[in-house]
Amino acid sequence: MGLPNGVHHLAICTKDMKEQIEFFTQVVGMELVALYWMHGVKNTYHGFVRLGDSSSIAFVQGPESGEIQPQTGVSHASWTAGLVAPGAMQHLALNVDTEEDLLTMRDRVRSHGHWVMGPLDHGFCKSIYFAGPEGMMLEFSTSEGDAIDAESWIDPEVVKLNGISLEELEQYKNPPAFESQGGAVQNPEVDLNDPPMQFPPGQEVVYSMSDKDVTEKLSETTPPVQPNH
Repeated sequence: MGLPNGVHHLAICTKDMKEQIEFFTQVVGMELVALYWMHGVKNTYHGFVRLGDSSSIAFVQGPESGEIQPQTGVSHASWTAGLVAPGAMQHLALNVDTEEDLLTMRDRVRSHGHWVMGPLDHGFCKSIYFAGPEGMMLEFSTSEGDAIDAESWIDPEVVKLNGISLEELEQYKNPPAFESQGGAVQNPEVDLNDPPMQFPPGQEVVYSMSDKDVTEKLSETTPPVQPNH
C-alpha cells in the first residue's frame, strides 16, 4: 500500500512550448490536456500531454528559458546511449503494448520526416529510437506485458563493480515493508547553508512552514477555465 505504480508526470524544460506540444500531439499522437500559468512561479507556462488518465509528460517554459544554453553531454545526450550530467534526464522511453504498435509508431514518426532506428531486441523489451525537439532523446519500447525477470537480468559482475554486497542485493530486490503513520512523520531540520532545494530569494521561508501551512498557503486548485459540464 502506498507504493508508486507509474509515472504521474515527467516535467521537461523547454524554450518553445508550442514546438514541444506540436511534436508530441502531431508526431507522437498524444493529447494536449493542460496549458496554464504554472502555480507559484511567475510568468511561467506549464503544459501537459496525456499518457493516461493519471500519467503525463509536462513541459515548463519561463522567461529565462531561452537564456539557459543547452550543452550536449551536459544538459542532454548526444545520442540515445550518450551520457549527461548526474541528475539530468538521459532519455525518455514511452511504452507501447505490442511489437505491432511499435512498428505503427515507427511509421507514424517517419511519416513526419524523422529518422528512426530500430527496433532493437533487448531481450526483455524491443525498442525504437529517435530525436525529438531541443535534442531530447526518445524511445518507444514494448515488453508485451511481460515483467522483467530479475534472476536473468541482474548481472553479478555489474553488482560487484557497483560495490553492492549479496546482503544489500537481497535488500534491493526485496525492499522492507513500511507501516504508514498517517502522515505524522515530521520533516528533518534543514541546513540553510546546504539546502536540498534552491528556492528563489525570499521563499526559503517554506522550510520553516508546517505541512498544514504549505498545503493551505501554496495550493492552487482552481482551473483557468470553468467547464460548462
